[in-house]
Amino acid sequence: MTRSVLSRRAAVAVVLAAASAVATPALHAQSYPTRPITLVVSFEPGGSTDISARVIAQELSAHLQQPVVVENKGGAGGRIGTKLAAQAKPDGYTLLWGSGSSLTAAPVLYSNQEHVATLVPVSLGATQPFVFATSPALGVKTTQDFIALAKRSPGALNFASAGTGSSNHLLGEIFMSITGTQLVHVPYKGAALAKDALIRGDAHLMDEVTSPLIGALRAGQLVPLFSTGEKRDPMFPDIPTAAEAGLPDLTIQGFFGLLAPAGTPPQIVARLNEAMRVVLASPSVTKVFGNLGFNAAYSTPEQMAARISEGKATYARIVKERQIRVE
Repeated sequence: MTRSVLSRRAAVAVVLAAASAVATPALHAQSYPTRPITLVVSFEPGGSTDISARVIAQELSAHLQQPVVVENKGGAGGRIGTKLAAQAKPDGYTLLWGSGSSLTAAPVLYSNQEHVATLVPVSLGATQPFVFATSPALGVKTTQDFIALAKRSPGALNFASAGTGSSNHLLGEIFMSITGTQLVHVPYKGAALAKDALIRGDAHLMDEVTSPLIGALRAGQLVPLFSTGEKRDPMFPDIPTAAEAGLPDLTIQGFFGLLAPAGTPPQIVARLNEAMRVVLASPSVTKVFGNLGFNAAYSTPEQMAARISEGKATYARIVKERQIRVE
């Protein structure tokens, strides 16, 4: 065999190897998924992020014909789980069910959050307003009553959150700044524990999206002060909006959605986005979300990226204008 023939064969082998290297990820993406998917939730069980994630995971499992397993990685106001998901292998088998808290509040309040910007948006999933509520033990019924009580005894009352650096924490800081009150921040490992503290009377104020509070609100275990939605919540039409309570800067909507680590193949992102479109339009999700106070909110990846950018800009503006600092 001549040297020229050997050279041509070697060149062909190189070309084929290169083509195979390019084609392999595409083939994997076309067959995706072929095994269980882990959906990371960066908060403890029982909170709004966890509740909405489990609804979506069940429906995605059925649609994708592979188990979608929720894995709670709570701590540090959602920052630990978010970082773990962002640094996961970008193969579509570890995803993040992100919240506005981790995606828009934490990057404004903390340094070393560069990994958040690397996450690849897939689709929004749900939106929901926050409810500010107090303990019945305080004996107050309105926002102005609470503010008056807090001003009479600066530092005597506290507000509970789902963790330092969470949206709940930042909204509490904004509340203090707007109202000129001094409350002690008490972070808990998730909204469920914060809610229980409020019911017991150990905490005096908290804010959380509607879903984890529905049962306690209906049972009269909490006293709602206002909702951060632009309009009154049809589930609780007696709760005034933030604007009606005289606090228009707290008209802020919570949101949740699906994200993937940087480097996830575009074909997989597209597959997941299409799955989210189908799942969020299904009657079962619409019904369950409606009962939990969520609004289903499908989006393109670009629309979700814009929502995150807008949320960060809103928080950054308020934090700067009111010179809010988090220790």
